[in-house]
Amino acid sequence: MLPRELRLTRKADFDAAIAAGRRWGSQHLSLRTTPNGRDVYRIGFAVSKAVGNAVVRNRVKRRLREIVRQAGVAPGYDVVVSARPSAAEVPFQGLKADFLALLERAKMRV
Repeated sequence: MLPRELRLTRKADFDAAIAAGRRWGSQHLSLRTTPNGRDVYRIGFAVSKAVGNAVVRNRVKRRLREIVRQAGVAPGYDVVVSARPSAAEVPFQGLKADFLALLERAKMRV
C-alpha cells in the first residue's frame, strides 16, 4: 500500500486531474497528469467494471500499486492511471513496461 500522502483520496482531486490534466494513452493504460504544487506526487487508480469482476479489478490495482512503488515518479504532479479492459489479461511485466513507457512519454520518470 502506498503511503496516504502519495494517494489521491478525494473525488475532487480525481476530477481535477482528469478535467485539467494532460493525457497519454497506451494499449493497456491511460495516464492523466496535472501539476499539484507540492513536493511529492499523488497517484490514483481508476479501474472500471469493463476490466472485469471485483477480483480482476483488485488484481489490476494491486499490480499497478506495486509498479508505482518500484518506478520513480517525478514529484509535483497528481496522476490518475486508468486501466483499459486489456490490462486484465496482460502479465505483470507487460503492464510494468506499458506504465514505464507512459512515464517516459510524459517526462515524469525520475
